[in-house]
Amino acid sequence: MELELSSRYTGLMNNFHEYSFHVLGCGAIGSSAAIQLARSGATKFFLYDMDKVETVNIGVSQYDIRHVGCKKVDALEEIITQINKDVEISTIHGEFKEYWYNGEKDIAILAFDTMNVRMEAVKILCANKQKPMCIIDGRMGAEHYQQYLISKPDITKYEKIWYSDDDMSTDPCNAKATSYCSNMSGSFIANAVRKFVTGQPFNGNFSFNFPTMMMNKL
Repeated sequence: MELELSSRYTGLMNNFHEYSFHVLGCGAIGSSAAIQLARSGATKFFLYDMDKVETVNIGVSQYDIRHVGCKKVDALEEIITQINKDVEISTIHGEFKEYWYNGEKDIAILAFDTMNVRMEAVKILCANKQKPMCIIDGRMGAEHYQQYLISKPDITKYEKIWYSDDDMSTDPCNAKATSYCSNMSGSFIANAVRKFVTGQPFNGNFSFNFPTMMMNKL
């Protein structure tokens, strides 16, 4: 199945199935990233989220009306298995309290809503020697996206790119996310994974502003 899925881009990537992807938060960014990774040939997923799908999620996430009321991890598992029936998925419904280490080729994707929860998650991810090989942190505003990649992560590295929720820019209550930003976030994350696992040089930290269509290094 991996070869069939990747037959149109084998010259770019054909080894996503070798890695385990831990998606921490299955909302707008997390659901988009997981689906893009699945379409890129990823077959091993650990999905972590404590929420259920609500109607408001449909406009900015990858869910549809069928999933309203379902656990996000279960709904996302269903969508991914519709892409590739041979995937291996573990779903963890609840607060992120334990990292299910699966080997040296673990990649963690931070997609929680708040910075404080992200920091607590990183502390758990880096609590012992069994750490993910990298963390990709996607942060989204209504029309602005930031992404950071931390190879061989530790708390000190993450503190350099972290800020508290109090220091975040304030968006209007009806401008927290957009469908085009969340969809692009999944593409950006999948591309970062491709470059990282193939050893290509790239800047892992950047921001993208949709009104100006400008990308800046961070």
